[in-house]
Amino acid sequence: MRLLKQVLTQLENELSISQTQILTIAALFQAHMEQGLSGRVSSLKMFPSYLPAPSGSETGTFLAFDFGGSNLRAAVVKLKGEGNYQEQYRLARPLSEPESGRDYRSSTVTAEELFDFLAGIIQEVLNNSPENLKLSSSTSELISLGFAFSFPYRQQKLEEGVLLNWNKEVKTSGVVGEDVGKLLSAALMRRGLGNVVRPAAIINDTVANFLTAAYQDPTVDIASIVGTGHNTCYLEPEAPGFPTPIIVNTESGNFSAAPETTYDQILDQLSDNPGEQKFEKKLSGKYLGELFRQIVLDFSQRGLLGRLNNPPAPADWNQPYSISGKDLALICLNEDSHSRLVPKEMDFALKYIINLLIKRSSRLVAASLIGVVRHLDPHLNHHHSVAIDGSMYKGMPGYAQELTTALNEVLKNKASQVTVKLSAGGSLTGAAIAAALATQIK
Repeated sequence: MRLLKQVLTQLENELSISQTQILTIAALFQAHMEQGLSGRVSSLKMFPSYLPAPSGSETGTFLAFDFGGSNLRAAVVKLKGEGNYQEQYRLARPLSEPESGRDYRSSTVTAEELFDFLAGIIQEVLNNSPENLKLSSSTSELISLGFAFSFPYRQQKLEEGVLLNWNKEVKTSGVVGEDVGKLLSAALMRRGLGNVVRPAAIINDTVANFLTAAYQDPTVDIASIVGTGHNTCYLEPEAPGFPTPIIVNTESGNFSAAPETTYDQILDQLSDNPGEQKFEKKLSGKYLGELFRQIVLDFSQRGLLGRLNNPPAPADWNQPYSISGKDLALICLNEDSHSRLVPKEMDFALKYIINLLIKRSSRLVAASLIGVVRHLDPHLNHHHSVAIDGSMYKGMPGYAQELTTALNEVLKNKASQVTVKLSAGGSLTGAAIAAALATQIK
């Protein structure tokens, strides 16, 4: 037991992020932001969204589509102004359909087949809309569609974006390197909707989070997702080539200048994308469970922990990525369904490891947010609101408090200038707001 405590103390030293380190990481994050904005080499891509912040007064009825993972979602969203909105019809369809044997994530599926499937969902939403949106070529005005597309892509215009690479187990052929806006438009044409629906804006989920939060609260100037993955965007007042402020997607998950442990290096080397998304791999739900599994296996192999349970426990300790961020939350909450995963004699040690990972994650996020704030307002003379969404922030015990503590610790008497709040979220609502803004811009 004494040796275990010594090793846990050593692990704590490796994973801890001190106040000085937070300031250092924040300064590096700010430097990488400014390098990316100026077109220099940077781990932060700083993609322009081509969208301003909403005023909250946007009104109208819009189509919204969210393609961000295993489920596709579409809705008719009515924006009422004054930050109010209503989803009038909503539909979700899985990318994989075991009953039919069709899996739209498969590399054997073509781009045309995938986007025809998307267009079919849009058509079904239109057919069932309580707004009686007309499916007729005589429609005097095209219905604007906002498309939340949460995969790595390079935006070229508001309605154009080239897919850089798939992730989240999607491998559909013929999409990488193509303009997803044009692929969707072509599918709508094949459905006979080309004179009815206009794909007006493509955004990612972090920008959608920003739009939804800022529509309700105009003081929001930063938004972040801390969930299965991680990313941050913000309102840039002086983006090169743009006369007015626009939302910039930092792609912060790819930030490369945070401290690393041996466990981080191993996880990165064994991942599908070595050298990429290194910041995300230290703090997001997808990777924290794997870091935890590696640490516990290492301790067990060194004789520091007892024998780990095998299936039918909720996870197989020898299977990579078998432990999720949700599993960590349930272990912390002493959920009975996870009692077989954690032998009682290990309970203290395993929860201690989880808490170290949670604390590090929250302090890394805090450091990146301070970097954004310092870029916007070096002397913190103004107030900034940060809207955060995601399963880690919402569902991991103690996470939100740890993040606030880190901000307060570093910002000291200026801490009141930065407010962090749980976002209302809603990629579909954000997509509808993007469509409304695109209509104004046009």
